Amino acid sequence: MTTLLRVLIVDDSEDDASLIIRKLRSGDYDPKGERVDTSEAMKNALERQEWDVILCDYKMPRFSASAALKLTQEKNIDIPFIIVSGAIVEEAAVSSMKSGAHDYVMKDNLAKLGVTIDRAIREVTIRQEKINAEKMLKMSRENFRHSLDDSPLGVRIVTATGELIYANREMLNIYGYNSIEELKMIPREKRYTQESYAEYEMRKAKRTRGEYVPSSYDISIMRKDGKIRNLEVFRKQVLWNGEIQFQSLYNDITKRKQAEKNMLESEERYRIVVENAHESIIITQKLKIVFANKAAADTTGYSVETLKSGDFTKFIHPDDIKIVIDYHSKRLNGEDVPSVYSFRIICRDGTIKWVELNATLIEWEKKPATLNFLKDITARKLLDEERSEGYKRTKETLEATVNSIAMIVETRDPYTTGHQLRVSHLARDIATEMGLSTDQKEFIATAAIIHDIGKLSIPSEILSKPTKLTELEFELIKTHSQSGYNILKDIKFPWPVATVILQHHERMNGSGYPQKLKGEEILLEARIVAVADVVEAISSHRPYRPTLGINFALDEISKNRVILYDASVVDACLNLFQNKNYTFT
Repeated sequence: MTTLLRVLIVDDSEDDASLIIRKLRSGDYDPKGERVDTSEAMKNALERQEWDVILCDYKMPRFSASAALKLTQEKNIDIPFIIVSGAIVEEAAVSSMKSGAHDYVMKDNLAKLGVTIDRAIREVTIRQEKINAEKMLKMSRENFRHSLDDSPLGVRIVTATGELIYANREMLNIYGYNSIEELKMIPREKRYTQESYAEYEMRKAKRTRGEYVPSSYDISIMRKDGKIRNLEVFRKQVLWNGEIQFQSLYNDITKRKQAEKNMLESEERYRIVVENAHESIIITQKLKIVFANKAAADTTGYSVETLKSGDFTKFIHPDDIKIVIDYHSKRLNGEDVPSVYSFRIICRDGTIKWVELNATLIEWEKKPATLNFLKDITARKLLDEERSEGYKRTKETLEATVNSIAMIVETRDPYTTGHQLRVSHLARDIATEMGLSTDQKEFIATAAIIHDIGKLSIPSEILSKPTKLTELEFELIKTHSQSGYNILKDIKFPWPVATVILQHHERMNGSGYPQKLKGEEILLEARIVAVADVVEAISSHRPYRPTLGINFALDEISKNRVILYDASVVDACLNLFQNKNYTFT
């Protein structure tokens, strides 16, 4: 595989330049070259693009290698510069290389050219990598120093003997001094509280003996103004100006320490409030109840001592233990779980109660724990169950009523028995294929099963007429959409069923009836019922014609996709029949 080589040839001989190119091409290079022989031409070439190597004749009528080399250096371009000459004495070659040329090759010995270029490019690459590495190292050091200077934490660097050699601005602010020199003048024992200084001496002694000392610890220091500050310290080895030193990071935790103190002082007051609260409160650690108030004992019938005597799962209904333990464990691990949920408990007398739990993580005696508020919701659960059962009965009544209406329609038009039911099934399955919600599917199925209710107003002899309808008779048939709407409009369905029945003969291009609606003006549910109605009607027997077959029906909706029928509805319907072997039952 050849390597692309962008070569700038500085030579007054076109033949010599061509010879060089051929020589390079015979090796491992794919040379892309340009020849120049004047200062101006070379300057333009250097400005126009980047080059991998410059091959320069030593002496030319209007230019020279020394001038070309100087021009390259003025451009501050680090690029291999190789003299390729037919006649150059050794002294001149050495002088050129001292001036900055990388090497020289005689034109009568071009076999060395490829090797010479390889070596020169490699030397430049190594030099550039070294320069870049030095720049990165310098930048890294500067960035490190700046990060320390600007750190929101106090930063201090000391030697192995404890001599302070660096302190950032925040460190000085923590101690209240203006400069590192002022801080260094303060004896070490004066920087600590008496207790904290004793701990410092113990750490120092352990380090001297080679014993383990935690890298993180707390100290208390004395500021210049005499105030005490509590600090969290993290100590580690660092390389500072080429030598191993010790860096300490200081985080002012005075407010946190004060808060902890206040918390301890208020714990007794808090316990009194919690113990006498009317709401059941328990605190758990792992699977143990470590605290329970009187209200919790009253709710469960167990004494506080019994509640705290064992695993809290023994009070939970067996069917709910898994979810309670799962939520409890995930909450302690910091995972996202509901803070409020309900489950059943078993009381001392064997009764089962529903409780609602509101949980939050706390620290109890310096260990992670969960604070749980329990509310007895048994009465609410029973009411919810009654409402659910009532809704179920209402839904069943609605379904029975709708089915009865559908049967009444079919008694008027016996030749289309089962049509509405088959349309309802197909419409519901199309809705499923389209990914609609359960509520939308129930809406569509309900509207579809009574979509022809308006035919109750049409004389039965017209509905069952075995011959083609007259224009007047067809116009009368078309009134069934409006009639169906009028019959159902005042019935309080959960959905606009009457509107779907009114629109199920509307078409996307406005050619339908009775309102000549177009596109999105037609409810999606009506567009679905329309396709299901057409497919079932065409593929079924009618008094005035035999069945035309399912293929004819699918061809009809395919040809009029977008024109008469909604594209997404047609696609879903075709997918059911063509790819999922759907059939009418």
